[in-house]
Amino acid sequence: MAAQAPWPLSRWIASAIGAVVVFTVIGVASLRLSGYEPPAEPRGALLESRLLRFEDVRDGLVYVYDVDSGTRIAELAPAEDSFIRGIMRSMARARKARDIGMQPPFLLARYADGSLVLSDTAISNEVNLVAFGQTNEASFEALLVTETP
Repeated sequence: MAAQAPWPLSRWIASAIGAVVVFTVIGVASLRLSGYEPPAEPRGALLESRLLRFEDVRDGLVYVYDVDSGTRIAELAPAEDSFIRGIMRSMARARKARDIGMQPPFLLARYADGSLVLSDTAISNEVNLVAFGQTNEASFEALLVTETP
């Protein structure tokens, strides 16, 4: 009977990498299932903010209102503002999953660290818009700085 050759080095490396992946997945899953929330990054002081409400009107047109004044500050045409529409579609889906309508406002806020954040006041859901690049951030920035009549 011939002696069996030991595992080649590549098998040991593959096994080690596999073990690291398995332990990583198990560790992350156990943290998520335990309810652990990583600490929020400090943003510094709130510099400016605005409560917004989005309303689907007709044929894909969306009106954006300043909640405090009740004034319509923007109209999002169907073929325009795709970034805003995409973010809002995602936020609306999260609300729909919890049987919450679009009446509660969204908070658009600029912080001292430069971050521009859209927060859902109905659920703890927020998007740091800076992560999507200057052009996309500017589309929301326009809603923050628009003057109300």
